[in-house]
Amino acid sequence: MLVHRHKQVQARTRTKNQLQALALSQGVQKKYKLWTAMGRRSWENWSYLPYATVRRQRLLATLDALEAEIQALNQQVEQEVKRRPAAVRLRTHPGVGPMTALAMVLTLGPVERFRSAKQVGSYLG
Repeated sequence: MLVHRHKQVQARTRTKNQLQALALSQGVQKKYKLWTAMGRRSWENWSYLPYATVRRQRLLATLDALEAEIQALNQQVEQEVKRRPAAVRLRTHPGVGPMTALAMVLTLGPVERFRSAKQVGSYLG
């Protein structure tokens, strides 16, 4: 699940990069502001050449689908974290979110197999 989520986040980044390139080709340079609600509305108002309009619509549809899937995966990760006491405990540390906690628990397995924190660090690289 975590690997699939990671792949979907990468696909979302690629889609955003393609949209950003499309905007730049139209002389629009708003960087992160393109991904706000107002930026999204402006996407739909810009006039493009015919194929660029179709491309924009397809990329925006792809982006919407990826956002929905990533959101659903985030909820699944949250549920999985709640079922694993070690992951819940890890989340109490500042900066450790659900993805990091679950990935660490799944990667390490039973921590009792390590004799020291140094071995854990060595195992994780």
